[in-house]
Amino acid sequence: MSNSNRDPFRFSTIAHSNHRYLSPLSDGKAQGLLRSLTSNLSAEDIVLDAGCGKAALLRDTLNMSPVCGVGVDINRDFLDEARSLFSDEARLTLFDCPLLEHSRPSQGYSAIICVGSTHAFGSFEECLRISMDWLKPGGRILIADGYWKQSPSQAYLDVLGGTADEFVSHAQNAARAHTLGYAVLRTATSSDDEWDEYEGEYCNAMMQHLATHPDDPDSEKFSLRMQRWHQAYLEWGRATLGFGYYLLARS
Repeated sequence: MSNSNRDPFRFSTIAHSNHRYLSPLSDGKAQGLLRSLTSNLSAEDIVLDAGCGKAALLRDTLNMSPVCGVGVDINRDFLDEARSLFSDEARLTLFDCPLLEHSRPSQGYSAIICVGSTHAFGSFEECLRISMDWLKPGGRILIADGYWKQSPSQAYLDVLGGTADEFVSHAQNAARAHTLGYAVLRTATSSDDEWDEYEGEYCNAMMQHLATHPDDPDSEKFSLRMQRWHQAYLEWGRATLGFGYYLLARS
């Protein structure tokens, strides 16, 4: 039995080993979005990072504001790394469980971060619907998800294992949030440079791992998977798939 059969997250964990944020996001853009998210928050407030990964955005939030943070993910390796990088256990609580099963504060969340992990709720719209219940009145959510820059080719969809209706446009994402009762405060998109950095390091980390672990039982499978993925990014993805950030407020 290969290691990946025991650990379904192994490919992603290796490929993201050198990433800080697990999305095409620069430090500068992250800091700007988080400042907008956390303005007016105090030590009495709690921020949720839903599908937090290494909880880098949540850790940044705790470093720039006096709030407490809750992170939830099902990748134990990512959570272990997050714990090792933030020593104040009194302010950061990490749950290793499905998102909808974690213990939530009775008073609700003042802010929610869900960047690239709306699938933890079920979908983009389910994320917004459920978060409406989890947020305090006036609370904010920073949600980020994919969108189509142009109609995807079937060949690209085959590599993604997705469908054309999986995403809509950037404007339609914002419109869906408005329709569900949120005020849209700020939007942004990942630049080509941010995408190149993310995808380039994703590929590089995996290929470096395979070069230094020639006896890895998943070597051939992982190499073929990564090369196919990166070629699809170059051929179709860079021009087709966008990543949008939406800062929203609950009424």
